[in-house]
This record gives sequence, structure tokens and C-alpha cells, in this order.
Amino acid sequence: MIAKKLFPPLLWTAIAGSLLLTGCSQTQDTASLNEQIQQVPLIPVESFFNEQDISQLKTSGDGKWLAFFKEYQGANNIYLMAAGARPEEAYPITQSKEPIKSFRWSTDASEIFFLKDTGGNENTQIYRLTLQDNQITPTANITALTSNIEVRYDLLTQPKEKPDTLVLMSNQDNPQQLDIYRLSLGSGQLTQIFDNSYGFSDVEMNKQGDPVIGISSNPDNTSDLYAKLDGKWTSLIKTEFGENIDILSFDEDNQLAYIRANIDDRDKLELLSLNMITGKIVTLHKDPLDESDVSDVLFNDEGAPLAVSYYGGRLRTYPLNDSFAKNWQRINRHFTGDVEITISDINEKTGLWQLHVASDVDMGSDYQYVAKTGEVNVLLKQNPIIKPELLSKRQSITYQARDGVNIQAYLTLPKSQNKNLPTIILPHGGPWSRDYWTLSSGYFNPIAQLLANRGYAVLQPNFRASTGFGKHFLNAGNKNWGTGSMQDDLTDGAHYLISQGIADKQRLGIMGASYGGYAALAGATFTPDLYQAVISYVGPSSLITLLESFPPHFRPYLGQFYSAVGDPEIDTDRVDMKARSPINFVDNIKAPLMLVQGANDPRVTQIESDNIARVMFKRKLPVEYILAKDEGHGFRKRDNKLAYIVAMEQFFGKHLGGRVDKAVTPSLNAHLDTLKVDVGRL
Repeated sequence: MIAKKLFPPLLWTAIAGSLLLTGCSQTQDTASLNEQIQQVPLIPVESFFNEQDISQLKTSGDGKWLAFFKEYQGANNIYLMAAGARPEEAYPITQSKEPIKSFRWSTDASEIFFLKDTGGNENTQIYRLTLQDNQITPTANITALTSNIEVRYDLLTQPKEKPDTLVLMSNQDNPQQLDIYRLSLGSGQLTQIFDNSYGFSDVEMNKQGDPVIGISSNPDNTSDLYAKLDGKWTSLIKTEFGENIDILSFDEDNQLAYIRANIDDRDKLELLSLNMITGKIVTLHKDPLDESDVSDVLFNDEGAPLAVSYYGGRLRTYPLNDSFAKNWQRINRHFTGDVEITISDINEKTGLWQLHVASDVDMGSDYQYVAKTGEVNVLLKQNPIIKPELLSKRQSITYQARDGVNIQAYLTLPKSQNKNLPTIILPHGGPWSRDYWTLSSGYFNPIAQLLANRGYAVLQPNFRASTGFGKHFLNAGNKNWGTGSMQDDLTDGAHYLISQGIADKQRLGIMGASYGGYAALAGATFTPDLYQAVISYVGPSSLITLLESFPPHFRPYLGQFYSAVGDPEIDTDRVDMKARSPINFVDNIKAPLMLVQGANDPRVTQIESDNIARVMFKRKLPVEYILAKDEGHGFRKRDNKLAYIVAMEQFFGKHLGGRVDKAVTPSLNAHLDTLKVDVGRL
């Protein structure tokens, strides 16, 4: 459902048992603690967000070229290298000052399509990059395929049987809905092929690029799965309140749709097949441990499933046929360390598989597996700027909330330290998202490592309403924002660490982005005696203005928000939303607060941070405010991102006592000064 993507998180061998920490509540004098922490080298801020870090490696269809993301002049750009070349031979094939959000190879191996917006406003435009000449270092010709920066375009597919066209989703003709269009790559003509009055948030195309299956997001937090049968859209499945259904693949030849759903009496999302003609539903796989939802499914070229994955505290992958099982066993024998292996791509024509192998202390590298021989070769290996042994292990733990519900979380501790520590509670965004184990799987995972290096314990709980743990766990968050179980799960996590002697209750902080930013503000206002420092990064201060400020094209998909947060048009909901809005309880705040905001944020608008900063200033409460005028929902440009992290480090160091890097680049401190807001002038 698209509602889950409004506050993304941002991102999916062996099962590791949850670690239940035990031990008596010991204390350790601060001088001794600081002496031991000082023995660990202080790692520069810039190293945690290394300009050389590579992500989203993708191979051209002919296998000749590798493309990936890396920063160029402070923004995410696409780099290109010949297959088999050394990483240092890669070069930027784009040189955009605006970070590129996503890219994909065309079926024509000399073309790439990519998306970027302006200043973080999320009105993404689609571009075509054509490689000129088949040289060692080809140049690129870049053409804008869309150019209406007032609306949003998303690339859905390049149809197999009509590769000279693209299928897009956009709100260009109706600001309040995302319709489906066909774009001719030859003429540039854009033609609407589907008026999305059904409110489809998920849609699947046939080989010709025509929509054939869609999932509607209904205002009452239900969904319908529609199929186009005999030229007419027909509802084949209607969910109950709070149930979820996602289209994973479509086998056109056999008229089978593969979906994951928790419909009927299912709690966890299971892998199901749906016969489009008869409507028959068959369960193909569900979690053998009954721990988590289906996380990911790998399909062959015909759309049939090969393997299914689940993610509790760690990733588990199950083969669905003997051939895949044989290859998967070979791959796992090759990688003997404590890692997670994901399959990025399987080329059935060449028999080459692309693997990504990562851990909690390594951003990961890419490998090529040859199915015919069982060989595993390095495709692109990253040499980390921070030695993995200098980073902290990321433990999956479980603690019990006050009502007995088990909460899975990740705990990162300073090297060789586990008692009486300054501690940061770090809730994820979404809230319909979750945290994962690997270092590269979340924006805040490197920040958790930085904080651990500075001497903090960091707890990242998958609190109620987090995805991946079943519909009952997810829906337990409904109307529990701020003062209910979602916030209690964070509070109980803090008390758990205190009870174990890990956290120093006098040095507790909370920080989060998006929903996590709201949770930080809720911590400051609704549990004011718990935290001594609070950072809200693009966090809403009012649930009412949050719902009322969503862009028009979000509105057809807000049924889940109305169920979870409330509908401001309903009087009783509005009263409840006021009671859960931190802006109305500023007088409760005792801890210093830092606000971080992007001026172009279409989801959590600048008014959310401005309003609470004004009130705190009038009340003479300690507040700092960082505002980037060229960012949206989170900072993506390197200078802004690093400036925020420096400010965070200094803020927590001042109020909680962790280490602070005194050798920050002067230009970075100077840039930070340009982002600081004089709250007295708001």
C-alpha cells in the first residue's frame, strides 16, 4: 500500500536468535568510563558517510557495463565502469547537483533511465541517458523525458513487447490522483492509458504495458484487488479493515498473480497465488517460524517464484525448488562470515547471478555467481574507509513491553563498554517501516555506529506499527501515537536498558526522523522526565496540520492514516489528535530540543518545526533549529547531511556527555552556521 511509503524509511541466511541481555545493575564512575572510551580511536564524521561508498550496483543487459550510485560533488550521481574493470576506473556518467533518486538500465544496453527532483520537492522527473560510442569511457547524452516540475512522474516499467515505450504514473492531469501514461521514446508523446479513479496504489502490467491488476487503497483502510477480465475491471479480493495485500509478480501465460497478503485468518503476510480466471487462492509459503511477514520473493523471467525471504531480527531465505536450493547452498558455503546475502539479479540467459553481501560493520560488496560452475567472483568490492573491527556489533535483542508484548530491537554499544552509558533511543520513521541489521540498510545505521564510537549506547526498537511482524502488531499502533503503546514501547526500551545497567538514566536522549521525529517530540512532551536531550528531524509537531498539509495526490491513499492517526474532519478524532500533538504540550518540555527541517518538505512541511520553535522561544525554553532551504523530507546533499551530523554530535555531547570531534573541517562548521535559524526572528 502506498501509505506505507509516505514516510519511507527509506530499506530487505541464517537465523540469529534474539539476545536477551541479563545482569545486575552495576555502575561505573564517569572518569573511569571516559578513560576506557578514549582508548577507542575517534572516527571522523566524514568517514561514516564516505564519498567513495557505492550502492545499487546494476549490470547492463549485455553484461558489459556496471552502473552504480556514488557521490559526485556532494550529490548522488550515476557512475559507470566496464565489467571487470577496477573500481577506481569508474567515472561519473552524470554530474547532477541535485541528487539522483533512482535509475534502471533500459532493455537497450546503451541506455539508462533515471529520476531526480528539485530541492527535495519529490516532483520527480524522468531522464534518458544514452551512451555515445562503445568506447572504454563512453560519454552520455542526457534527455529530459518529462519537464513539468509542478507534478510528479514515476517510472513503472518498460514493457517487454513494447520496449520503445515507457509506462509512467503521474498526477499531471488531475492533482488529486496518479494516473497511468504511456510515453513514446521515439516521439516523446505522453498518452494517458488509465484514469486511476479506482485509487490504485499498486498496479501490474502485462507484456504490452497495459495495466491488468491493481490494488486500491480505500478510505476505510481496506483494499480491493482488481483484475481486468474481458475488458472490465472486477474486484477479486476485498480485504477486511487493516489487512494488507501486495502484487509481487504476474505470470501472463498462466494467468496467475503472485501476491503477499494477510487476508482472512492470516496474521503474517504469506506468499499466495491467485488464479485470475477462477479466483482460486493457494498458499505457497508462510514463515516456518511464524515470526515475520514475507519480506521478499525472487522470481524467474516468466514470473514464477524461486525463493522467499523473511526478516525477524535477521534475514532468512527459503528455496522453492531444487535447482535454486542447490545454487543457494553453494553460495552460502562460499561466504562463511556473519553476513546477509541478497540476490540482486539473475540473468537466465547467461546463468549469471548478482549477489550483494553485507554485514552490520561492512557496507557490503557485490559478487557474481556462475550457476553452471558454482564459481563466485568479485564483481565490485568496496574497501571500507573505516576498518570493520573499529565498528560495533549490532545486536538483535528482544525486550518485553509493559503489557507483555515482545519488542524486537537493535542495540549498538561502544567497543568494550556495556554499563552506565549515555544512551540514545532512535525510533525509525514511517511508522509503517522497520529497522534491519546491516550497516547499509538504513540512513541511521551509520549514525548509530558514529554515536557508539562517541561512547553512546543506541537502541533502535521495532515498536508497534512497525512492518514485518504481522497485521496484529502493525494495527496495534492505531490511535496509539504519542501517548499509547507505540510511545510506550520506546519508553519501555529505555527502562529496559536502565534495568540492565546499560543506560545511565541521567543521560538519556531520543532522536528520530519523520515519524521518529514526532516520537522524539512526544518523548519530550509526554515523558518529560525521561530524556535529557531531544532531536526531531523533519518531525510533525501537530497531527492535525500533518494530515491537512499532505499533497493532493496523497489523499486517495490516506485510509491507513485516518485509521492510525485520525481524520481531522471528524470532531472526536480532531480532539484526540490535539491530545496527541506535542505542539499543545510545549509547557511540559524540560529537555533541550534541536529541530532539523527541509524547507521543501512536501510531507512534513516547515510549519511543523517553525511552530514549535516559536512557542519554545516565547516560553524561554532551550531550542536550536537547523533549516536547509534546498532540501525536502530529509537531507540528501552531502554538505547539509554532514552539517546536521556535526550539530547532532555537538548537541548530544553538550547535554549527555559523549565524545565530540574537535577537528571538524572548518568549511563544514561554516556551512553549519548558514543552516542555523535565529528562532527569535521566526
